[in-house]
Amino acid sequence: MNRRQILKYSAMLTGTALCAPLTTAMLAGCSKQADIAQVSAQSTSKALYFDADDFTLLGQMMDAILPKTDTPSATEVGTDQVIDQLFAQVFEADYKTKFMANFVALQAHLHANGFATLSSAQQAEVLQTLELSANKDAAYWAYIDIKQQTLAYFLSSEQIAEQYLNYLPIPGEFKPCVAVADLGGKAWAI
Repeated sequence: MNRRQILKYSAMLTGTALCAPLTTAMLAGCSKQADIAQVSAQSTSKALYFDADDFTLLGQMMDAILPKTDTPSATEVGTDQVIDQLFAQVFEADYKTKFMANFVALQAHLHANGFATLSSAQQAEVLQTLELSANKDAAYWAYIDIKQQTLAYFLSSEQIAEQYLNYLPIPGEFKPCVAVADLGGKAWAI
């Protein structure tokens, strides 16, 4: 049995077909396409799925979720571009329709709170208030969806994996019980 067959059977047995968007984003780093950092430097008018205003709002939300600290912000590693490309090329029509209906509600909520004109700290506060709200409406679900995708694509970006997490491009021996201190205090890259 070769490696390809083992991976194929493993995917079928564990149901990883449900993780196709994340897998696609992770494998995109192996292609000869433009580097994510170069893609994120492109103007918002080059978005494939979202219009310029929606794409700008998406980037602002992502940077409020993962702002620049001692690590780059979410948009600096291209998570906004990854999500835009996935919506344009990977996600199914049913998911896109449901997401956009929720996203419109999220836009209305954010515009009502003046999100675009707020400072970074105030933007984070607006999003945190929405997340902790007892009202689980369409705006809430759109935000949760964006937050989950932001975290997943941020952690699987090449820059974060190689520079801020433990990263082995070709793993060696499997060691199941290793203390974090032995790894330099860093978690493993996805």
